[in-house]
Formats: sequence, C-alpha cells, structure tokens
Amino acid sequence: MASRAELERQIRNTKPDPQKKIRIACGDGLSAVINKGGTKKFVSRLRLFNGTSAIDFAHEPPHPELTLTEAFKKHFALKEKISLGIDPRQEQHEAALAEWSEPTFVEIAKEYFAYISAEKKLRDSTLNDYRNRYARWLEPSFGQLKLKNIDGKACIRLLQKIKKDSGNGIGNKGDGKRTASICRTILNQILSHAVFLGYVEITKNPMLGITDSMLDIKQKHTGKLRRCLDLEELSKTWVMLNKHRAAGYLFSVTTVALQIALLTGMRRQEVVGMRFSELERLPNGATIYHIPPERMKGGVKHSVYLSDFAMSLIAGLPKTSDRVFQSPRTSADYEARVITKNTLNNGILSIFGKRKTARPMDYILSIPAFTPHDLRRSFSSGVRSHFKAAKGMIHSMIAHGSDDEDEIEYDKTLDLIYVISDESAEQHVLWQRWSDLIESATHKLDER
Repeated sequence: MASRAELERQIRNTKPDPQKKIRIACGDGLSAVINKGGTKKFVSRLRLFNGTSAIDFAHEPPHPELTLTEAFKKHFALKEKISLGIDPRQEQHEAALAEWSEPTFVEIAKEYFAYISAEKKLRDSTLNDYRNRYARWLEPSFGQLKLKNIDGKACIRLLQKIKKDSGNGIGNKGDGKRTASICRTILNQILSHAVFLGYVEITKNPMLGITDSMLDIKQKHTGKLRRCLDLEELSKTWVMLNKHRAAGYLFSVTTVALQIALLTGMRRQEVVGMRFSELERLPNGATIYHIPPERMKGGVKHSVYLSDFAMSLIAGLPKTSDRVFQSPRTSADYEARVITKNTLNNGILSIFGKRKTARPMDYILSIPAFTPHDLRRSFSSGVRSHFKAAKGMIHSMIAHGSDDEDEIEYDKTLDLIYVISDESAEQHVLWQRWSDLIESATHKLDER
C-alpha cells in the first residue's frame, strides 16, 4: 500500500477522465473519487450495522481543501458512529433539514417590515425610506444569506462599501455618510428582530458594538451645511421651477410641491403626504391643512395655513385620487403612488442642471446650491426678518423638532408642555403675509 504522501501526490496529479469517474483506493474503505468534471472528493464506503450492502458517504469540502489526513479523521469518525448504532444518513438528513429551515436575511427583513408596519412603529415616510434603502443597499448583498453566515466583519465591510458607493448626492452631504448611517440603523434593527424572533442569540447579534462612530459615518451638522435664501434668490428659484415645468423638465406636481414647501416651511414628508380630505377650506379662499400625527416628526398633529395663492397652485394639479401630489407616471406600478421626498431633492438638482439629461444654460439656476431643508430655514428666517415675528411663534408654525438646529436655544418640547394658547390667527396672518411677499416678488421678476 502506498504511503499517504504518495497517495496525496497521486490524487493531486491524476487528471480527470471525461468518460468515467476515477477511484483511487486510500485504504480501510476510504477512496478519492475524481469526477468527470475534475472535482476530487474523498468517499467512505462503509457497511451499516443493520445492512448487507456497503454505502458511500462523501466528505466535504473537496480536495485539496480537505487533505487525505483530514479525510481519514472523518472516515474513522463515521466508523465510530456506525459501531455505536448511529446511522450517519439520518444525521445528514437532520442537518440538511436544519440548514433548510434556517431563515435567510431577506425572510427576516420581510417579517421586520411587516411588524413595524402593523405596529405603526415608524411614520409612513420613514418606513418607505427604510424599505427603499434596504432594497437598494442591503438586500442585494445579504438577501439570500443564511443568518448564521452573517457576522460582524461582513456587516462592517458592507457598510463601508455603502459609504463608498452611495455617491455625492444632495442628501448624502457629499461623502455617503448619511446613507451608510441609515443603512446601519436598518441592518441593526433587522438583526435585532431576528433576536426577538428567537433565531439568533442576543450575544451573537452580528451588529453588537458596531456604531456610527466606529465606522466614521456619524453625522455632524455644521454651519457650512446651512443655507438661507434671501427674497431675490427665492424668487429666482420660483421662476426657474416654473420654467422647468413649462419645458417639460419637471412634472407639475414636483414644481408645486417645492413651491408649497417654500411658502409654508413644511418638511418634505409633510408636503408630499398631503391629502384633499385633510384640507379645510376657509371663507376667504385659504385652506387649513390638518397634518395627522403619524406624518409629523414629533408625532403631534399640526395645522398649516395655505393661502389662496398656494391653493391656486394646488388647484392646477390633476385630481385623480385623494392624494394631492399623486405620481404623474401612468404605469400600473405608480397608479397608487405619490411623489416621494427624493422627488423634491431631484427637482432641485434639475434646476441646477445636475440631472442625467443635460439642461440648456438658461435653464440652470445661477445661485449657490441649496437643499429642501434650506427652504424651510429660509421661510423661518424670512418671516422673522421681514415681519419681526417672535421666534416662539415661528417655531410653532414649522413644528420645530430636534432635527432642526437653527435655533438651539429654543426648546420646542418645553413649549408644548408649558405653553397652552391658541395663536393660530396670528400664525395665519404671518403665512398670508409671507405668501403675498413671495407672490409679489416673483411677479416683479417675471416682468423684468
């Protein structure tokens, strides 16, 4: 009988036969089988304690990952089990069932999104944002992986890749940190849900200890990121939006949504989620938009005054459903959809000539770039500078939350707890005066 070193050399050097399998005897019932395609595996031919014919048991992984010495260890372990009356085939069957029943990441993700949707754990806008980011960044890499095959290293590598690949879009602050940070939150919540369902031990959660700071994706808000448009810049923005709509570069719903945000200081999700059934018409032609708590960042219902000028913009939109900003796309996929927060981002990119389709030079806005949130900031600053409105009044009008760091000395939470008064009439006057100012300024610019 050849030595193990000689057998290893023979197995390594033997070429496959495209007509048949090649079997190299290694001793004691263990053989190396070389398949027609070239795969080399060790196979134990053993007789069970209650059987009359020998049965082949193939060992994984294939050669050369599995050496002859390691194959003999597996071979002798099988013989020991058989001597104890254990059928290895049953063990293999049970292992295969366990592997089959082990959930994949995408299965846990579906259960997670169904749970938070049913339990109203997140606002609709946030839930939709999470779904979209999951589908784009997480599912392609982790979707079909079994939970047991996801570890901390894989999570860190994926998040670092997301940070690198997510681009320099307007919502990423130029370095991809925002996208990576939100994806880290989603990944952490999905894997925590796996713990909640009992698929993963709490101490074996792959995301334990992985933080934004560790990955250098923690968001830092600095003054450099803030932008406040003056009245002339707002007027130029308004006119350019209309120009893009007339040229077919922007849908009417996108243009009007951005103009409503400019007139009211609302957040993106508050604008795009607007429904006709939530609008209360006033005798003077204006309207009160009653925003439900699930659409508000703070979870508290809020009311916004829409001037007659603002309502004239909305009246020009096609009314195909209860949704004010219904998607204009006609395919079945978009039939029941509204425009999203990112639609407003893309609308701003369009007027700055940063969309895939090139824009003529006279269709590119020649002012410093800004974001949708800068329109909110411009409304607040404009109402204060033009009409000397009190800070507390303005904070109440825009439902100031913890994400707005423009006036850090003002505590909206304390105001909600301790100040109970109805200032809606004064707020309506300010909204109306701001609307009149914007309407007048844009008309003057159009007449130049």
